[in-house]
Amino acid sequence: MSTADIAGITIGAALLTTAVIWGTLARRRSRATLIRALLDSDEATRAAAIEVAGSGGIAHFAGVLLSRTREEPSQAVRDRIVDVVVKNQWEPASSREIVELRLWAQRQLDAAKHPTSRGSLDAGNPQRIRPFADSTEHSVTVLVTGAGGPAGTSVIRALRRAGHFVVAVDADPLAVGLRLADQAAVVPRGDDERFVDVLLEIANATGATALLPTVAEELGALSREADRLSGGGLAHWIPDPYAVEVCIDKWKFARAVRKAGIAAPSTGLGSANGVPGPWVVKPRFGRGSRDVHLIDNRDELSFVLARVPQPIVQTRLEGREFTVDALVGRDGKLAGAVPRWRLEIRGGISTKGETFSDRRLTKDVATLLAAVGLEGPANIQGFVGENGSPSFVEVNPRFSGGLPLSLMAGSDLVGEYLRGILGGVPRRERLRFRPGVRMTRHFEEVFDY
Repeated sequence: MSTADIAGITIGAALLTTAVIWGTLARRRSRATLIRALLDSDEATRAAAIEVAGSGGIAHFAGVLLSRTREEPSQAVRDRIVDVVVKNQWEPASSREIVELRLWAQRQLDAAKHPTSRGSLDAGNPQRIRPFADSTEHSVTVLVTGAGGPAGTSVIRALRRAGHFVVAVDADPLAVGLRLADQAAVVPRGDDERFVDVLLEIANATGATALLPTVAEELGALSREADRLSGGGLAHWIPDPYAVEVCIDKWKFARAVRKAGIAAPSTGLGSANGVPGPWVVKPRFGRGSRDVHLIDNRDELSFVLARVPQPIVQTRLEGREFTVDALVGRDGKLAGAVPRWRLEIRGGISTKGETFSDRRLTKDVATLLAAVGLEGPANIQGFVGENGSPSFVEVNPRFSGGLPLSLMAGSDLVGEYLRGILGGVPRRERLRFRPGVRMTRHFEEVFDY
């Protein structure tokens, strides 16, 4: 008898045994019988018991199955639990145990799709990062900061879709991105002296070899500790500290833009002297739409100026509002840019948008980014007037909250930024996009228990 015949008989016998066990359990479908079967020393018996437990929905045996996820030594049997949970997704989440089972099963599926990569470190010298090869097609373990912001969650999703293993961190333990990553941790704020120490500890514990920050206010601390990050085996691409400061400080930005001869609104520091109305009042240092006021008369202007911290006053621009998602190479040249109209905005975040192509705007964006000296990711905001000329309001040295639209339009900004982090050169052909792609947004809930 051949080896193949023996293997076939063995498999057939195993299947027959499972079927007999299944039938016996199905006829005697009591909780006590099922528990005994789940604790049986025979792996086939335990696997068959799991199938019986989920044959009519998992609600009745959810607690028992959940306990097996913690105690079951066989990966094959654990996989059977995953299969049973997935087959019963139709069932209402009527108990905490069902929800925990589904969360556990999802983690198992994610782990199978995105295995942790430990190969990015030199085994002979774990402190030295291996040189970048030809692409980032292999899995990389990436540490992403700012997991609670729209940009952070967009980056986490994009990296995981590309097959990378993501370790998400945020100062807020309830940050939604912590629930979307493969691993997660809570860290101090970027202005805390322990911030970089904690990042390095997390990188060491998880095997993360690349750092992808999404919070502009963290870049100063990361820049000061750039050598220590590299020495700790964490590759990064942190822009020049002065360029970051110019972008974060709206008054310095206005002066830099004016000096470069780039179109921008008239701006005053603390007053509207020499600034024609109507006006926009905003904090010199601020994010999104917090403490931003649209003003039409001087009486209201005085009232608002007394209440906004370190206010700047700008002429309110008219026209169509846009954002440009961009990536600048280490050589200071624009590698790719995706302009999009901000069709609807809520809380400073674009909820409806559409990509468009404008060579003049893209050329002006390149000039603007060169003027502030920024490298890496950037999002640029401004207005296009009736004459078709763009005016620029601000540049943020990070990815934008509307990044998903640019990604869906075909520009792999996240992937090419990661390539740059690992020492490669962003590929322009990977940053091309399709105009006319429209995005509308909705809320999505994430639960944990």
